[in-house]
Amino acid sequence: MQIVKQELKFSTVVSDSTNVNDFIVEFMNLEETEGLSPIKVTKNFDELLQFLDELEDE
Repeated sequence: MQIVKQELKFSTVVSDSTNVNDFIVEFMNLEETEGLSPIKVTKNFDELLQFLDELEDE
C-alpha cells in the first residue's frame, strides 16, 4: 500500500483554447482554506503526468 504524504483536491477549468489537447487542472492542498492559490496548475496531459510522477517520487 502506498502512503499519501499530502492530500490534494483538484478542479478542472474551462478555457477559450481551440487546441483539443489543452485542458487545465488545478491542484489545491486539501488541508488549506478556500481562496488560496493552487499549488500546481497543469495545462495539458504531459504536464499532468509529469506532476503525478513527481508526487509518486516524493
